[in-house]
Amino acid sequence: MQGYVRIGIRLLYKVLSQGASSRMEGGRARKLLKSMSIKQGQKYDSPESAREIPAFIEFHNLNVEEIKDPLDSFKSFNEFFYRKLKETARPVDEPGNPSRAVSCADCRMMAFETVSEATRLWIKGREFSVKRLLGETYAHEAPKYDGGALGIFRLAPQDYHRFHSPVDGVVGPMTYIAGEYYTVNPQAIRTQLDVYGDNARKIVPIDSPVFGRVMCVCVGAMMVGSIVTTVKEGESIARGQEFGYFAFGGSTIVILFEKGKLKWDDDLLSNSSSTLETLVRVGMGVGIRPA
Repeated sequence: MQGYVRIGIRLLYKVLSQGASSRMEGGRARKLLKSMSIKQGQKYDSPESAREIPAFIEFHNLNVEEIKDPLDSFKSFNEFFYRKLKETARPVDEPGNPSRAVSCADCRMMAFETVSEATRLWIKGREFSVKRLLGETYAHEAPKYDGGALGIFRLAPQDYHRFHSPVDGVVGPMTYIAGEYYTVNPQAIRTQLDVYGDNARKIVPIDSPVFGRVMCVCVGAMMVGSIVTTVKEGESIARGQEFGYFAFGGSTIVILFEKGKLKWDDDLLSNSSSTLETLVRVGMGVGIRPA
């Protein structure tokens, strides 16, 4: 991360976490983050940015054998950033079992049995609520997720940045909510800022015959150029099937299940209860529909 970006983050959280005695100063910090995110996105869309791909691969020790397209086919760094993988690179756990939910991303995951448990252990934003997270379009559906499971799938810049369906189902009406560009780093999530409810995000409901309506909230973050969905409303989608991607930056997907529809795997719950993220990959089993 470049030095001026680090300074911008520190300024923002210092101002906001202390109640922002100066609203003008807080507003300037937010504008700075937005401006930096836009400029960084433009930079990585340029043909010149493709020269940074080899160094990025080497620094993060990425497995190029699983990348679908030849490295010289990427015309910009962003094209590489949201690269596709070979179809065999991310097999789906228990392919014949629609009651098995799978990871939607290559990421660091937190799993909680309820939203209340998530806010007790991890999400510390004072204004966080499911209603606020879902926005005006889906606020009326928030009560369905009271007592339901919540999963947080946090992607780092070095991760594969396409996201995939955790369940079989049909894509419902999607909605985009404009917002801020705060970092989704755990340090920020555990402050009084409502990062998930403030940041730009796209709500993607998936209506599953097994799990009910599963809400996938794709949250942008600092340096994320855009949130792109690759499915349409009414389209059938299978577990492990791609439904979108993030352009450059870190990002997160928050997934909500209705009460009683999902039980997370015990190892995920154990790690999360100790406030430890678990590394998972697309298609790995993460939970099951209770009998």
